[in-house]
Amino acid sequence: MELSNKKSVLITGAGGFIGFNTVKVFSTDENWQIYALVHKNVPEDLKLLKNITIISGNLADNNFINELYSKFSFDIVVHIAGLASDIGSDEIFKKINYESVKSLSHLAKEKFIYISSTDVYGIKDFNNADENTPFCEYPKNPYPKYKIMSEKYLNENCENYVIIRPAAVWGSNDKTLENRVAEFLKTSPFIVHFGRWRGKNRWPLANVDNVAKTILSCAYFNEFNNQAINVIDCEYTTMDKYYESIIKKYFPNKKFKTITLPLWIGKFIGLISTSVSNIFGLKHPVFDPTFYAVHHVSSNLDFSSEKMKKAIDMLKNTNNFS
Repeated sequence: MELSNKKSVLITGAGGFIGFNTVKVFSTDENWQIYALVHKNVPEDLKLLKNITIISGNLADNNFINELYSKFSFDIVVHIAGLASDIGSDEIFKKINYESVKSLSHLAKEKFIYISSTDVYGIKDFNNADENTPFCEYPKNPYPKYKIMSEKYLNENCENYVIIRPAAVWGSNDKTLENRVAEFLKTSPFIVHFGRWRGKNRWPLANVDNVAKTILSCAYFNEFNNQAINVIDCEYTTMDKYYESIIKKYFPNKKFKTITLPLWIGKFIGLISTSVSNIFGLKHPVFDPTFYAVHHVSSNLDFSSEKMKKAIDMLKNTNNFS
């Protein structure tokens, strides 16, 4: 598929893991005039991409938002920037993850694409949950709370939007999820599981390439307008298998024993970690697991990926991605 004229796209969070990979996928397609928004430091890899206009600014600054509206006109806005954490104050999450959606959603002339999370369904046992699964009624963390509120805002106030709900995003140069698990295993002689699943629960991985391609497909096509799409790898990975992959990569010569502790012990440990981290306003947990992370690693988070597969298949049929 080729567009008759180049369309402009603003991609926020371009300095982050998902944002950079999304910019990279868009940059391989000559149909797009790309504006990459970063908060502070511009990654060297981003500077190396061709035909990219880099914008620096703070989405929490109303003056900067007003400047965007006055200076630019974007056909598509892909909003990736946000705080993805299992610790932090409600006030900070609201400002970064909700107010920015309200500010940016009307900047797109044609379509607003919002990166949410499968956490909106809640953290509990699921079996092939699809996009019609109800939101979690009582979120255990400000992160899903404001993702849910943002989705509701778009549904009520935005004419054309698509919501992308990735699971646990991973891939080349991931410095978040993978590093965090590796840091834990560096100091622990054990692989630790909590609760009844004993590591056999699904760990819902979403390769960053699949996230980026789904976003690009939704920018091209109107098939999924005003809908949500789960992004989760088709390969079924258990918590045990995920730990094994990290050990193979980082600790090939280290032997680990596996233990399973009662869930209440994990919650108690997690509550201490979360409380101390929030009291001192830390950006990273004082130790793992946090209260929210315990629920993640002890639940069977199994989501449908049928819409994602359809979106990526549609993209493969275009001229540039055959």
